[in-house]
Amino acid sequence: MTAPTALLAESADLLASPWRFQAHPEVWLLVAFVVASWWYAIRYIGPHTPEVRAGAPIVTTSQKRLFVLAVLMLWLASDWPIHDISEEYLYAVHMFQHMALSYFLPPLVLLATPVWLFRAIIGSQRAGRVISWLARPVIAGVIFNVMVMVTHIPALVNRSVSNAPLHYSLHVGLVLSSLLMWIPIAAPDPAMRVGYGGRMVYLFLMSVIPTVPAAWLTFAEGAVYKHYDIA
Repeated sequence: MTAPTALLAESADLLASPWRFQAHPEVWLLVAFVVASWWYAIRYIGPHTPEVRAGAPIVTTSQKRLFVLAVLMLWLASDWPIHDISEEYLYAVHMFQHMALSYFLPPLVLLATPVWLFRAIIGSQRAGRVISWLARPVIAGVIFNVMVMVTHIPALVNRSVSNAPLHYSLHVGLVLSSLLMWIPIAAPDPAMRVGYGGRMVYLFLMSVIPTVPAAWLTFAEGAVYKHYDIA
């Protein structure tokens, strides 16, 4: 093999490698939008809310720190290299990405959200009642665990990794269902949280259903997801 041919072959391998750098401007725009929206709400909306006028702080130092952690977690889970390796090469990284979007990001978001902002996001009384109903422990737990099971269906996984809109939709659904699941634990509004004992039982039950696909994947013979059979 001549030197130019070898160089071309090496370049082709590099371009095909899931480890190569890939820019995701859509992720950068999403992160920038989240940061700008949060800053706007803190700067212009918070001071005029009833809670703040009654003496509540617009935002605490701990909430600022948690918001930074939430933004970093969103960026880490959505951008290169985790996104590209999880989509093109390793299912283990794909599952780490899902764990970050399900178990790390949602509680950080909720704990970083001032109660006045949480109530403003919920909106009208009707929307608030709907979200309160969906966030009941049993309802939220069922929604979350159904989403977990759906995201492990082999045909759906194999299709989603090569279909960007489907993959994005699944991630949005996963984050939204996870936010509902975490509201009884970490809601900014104390009225929507369950007691400490209930939280312990609730979190334990939330760990039971995911063991079903985990056990299935652990004891499966051969590759369950054909897309990742190359690893």
